[in-house]
Amino acid sequence: MSDAAGAAPRPPRTLLVADALFRTGATRVVLSLLERWGPGSGRLAVLGEPPGPSLLSAPPGAPVQLLSGPGQRLRATAVPSLLRLVALARRHEVVLATSEIGPGVVLAWLAARLARRPFVVSVHADLDDALAEWVPAPARPLLRLVHRRADAAVCVDAGVAGPVLANGLPPHRLHVVRNGVDLAAVRAAAAAPPRTGTHQDGDGEEPLPVVVATGRLAPQKGYDLLLRAHAAVVRRVPHRLRVLNDGPELAALQALAAELGVTASVDVAGAVEAPLPEVARADLFCLPSRHEGLPLALIEAVALGVPCLISESSEGVREVLDGGRTGQLVPVGDVAALAAALEAHLVDPHPLRAKAAAGLRHVEQFDVSAMAAGWAAALHAAVDGRGRRRGTHRRAEGASGIPSAPFVPPGA
Repeated sequence: MSDAAGAAPRPPRTLLVADALFRTGATRVVLSLLERWGPGSGRLAVLGEPPGPSLLSAPPGAPVQLLSGPGQRLRATAVPSLLRLVALARRHEVVLATSEIGPGVVLAWLAARLARRPFVVSVHADLDDALAEWVPAPARPLLRLVHRRADAAVCVDAGVAGPVLANGLPPHRLHVVRNGVDLAAVRAAAAAPPRTGTHQDGDGEEPLPVVVATGRLAPQKGYDLLLRAHAAVVRRVPHRLRVLNDGPELAALQALAAELGVTASVDVAGAVEAPLPEVARADLFCLPSRHEGLPLALIEAVALGVPCLISESSEGVREVLDGGRTGQLVPVGDVAALAAALEAHLVDPHPLRAKAAAGLRHVEQFDVSAMAAGWAAALHAAVDGRGRRRGTHRRAEGASGIPSAPFVPPGA
């Protein structure tokens, strides 16, 4: 049940496990859940702080525990980390892996089994795509086994759920909880002055339209496609492109901009601590992903009333853009279509601005409160389901008081 009227439903005591606090939407979801659930509801165990792309910082006072020192290799810390996770799991009711891939998924599953606690995995992207892109082939069978053996999987949309079911998870163990953001906080943060000033043309006279993209710089996000579309358009319709984040593709994207001859009009800025003011003032938000789940950055852009040009890369993307009624959808991987839509908006921004205005009401359903309540219900269902199998069943709704219905595949 809720602690007070209007408070978020509380989950069972949850141990969340992450590889690192990568600068991704999945990390932001985890930190949002801990904040919404309140003190005593959960703890986040982080395997390490790898070198390379910048990481997010946990808010002061957040229940976050680092299991190994900065820069330590997982091979050297896996066993000590597993032992710490087992001890932590025994002080919690359920163990949650915060991503569908990575060593944290396997260690969280092992810790849950050794501590005799239910194991839940969070799925933010197409499982098949994520395994193919990020996981070495020898490790994929183990991760697929872990997903099949989970007590529950929580997916961000119905499209992401399909590969999880195809991998062998029983349908009654699958739940769909859409991502959400604190819409009021997003709009308040966006009101701050942006880090950069108005972009101007080469003579410093007229402000140029600004296209902004955010999200981790990884092949999945398709920023190479956006650079090529920008290069095809910028000489006919001058504009600026800013890519605001860090990631493994940073150097490659900077090199591609040089190869395409667009370094003067492109800023691949690396990590930006406060991107929302720049997003809010952009003439266009673009997300050309090859595959997606339900991206927080898109929800934020729609909430800020920014025109959006997005690849039709997931069911979640279609949901946020209401099937194209609140933004422009283009085929995945189609540079020509992306360039054509980009040029059309720069020449006449009114159609997409009208769609953006319509999105302000539609996006209200993606508020963080609904996400936190859905997660609490799904975690209670996992605890109750394991209890039934072990003969220690609690009441079906759990402490949240919110029933959690299993996923029903379309057409079932």
